Amino acid sequence: MSKRSDDGSVGGDDFSSADTHWSQAAQRYYEPGGTGELTTAIVYAIADAQEVSPNELRGRPLYESVDVPAIEDAFFRPDGRGDSHHGVGSVEFRYTEYLVKVRSDGWVQVYEPTEPDRP
Repeated sequence: MSKRSDDGSVGGDDFSSADTHWSQAAQRYYEPGGTGELTTAIVYAIADAQEVSPNELRGRPLYESVDVPAIEDAFFRPDGRGDSHHGVGSVEFRYTEYLVKVRSDGWVQVYEPTEPDRP
């Protein structure tokens, strides 16, 4: 399980050694029911973190790292009445060297590894 420290970094043993610290590099807001797709918000957030355009991203396809339709279904799908179904929580996954967090409130946050503080 990842833990957020007082300085906003995320650390934990889910994705790498306990010495890894994470610093937020970028974030994007996904508007459920809007014109954009969650996949697009994730790709743009990763591109922002890398300081490149989305067309310049290099690496494996996003679908090899995460099942975006499953996240949409859990957090953002319409319920039987047509209202948005909002699950509560977040999903974290690795994409290349980044930790990507999709929150149920629509925020997509991208973290990059940083050097741990040494005493």
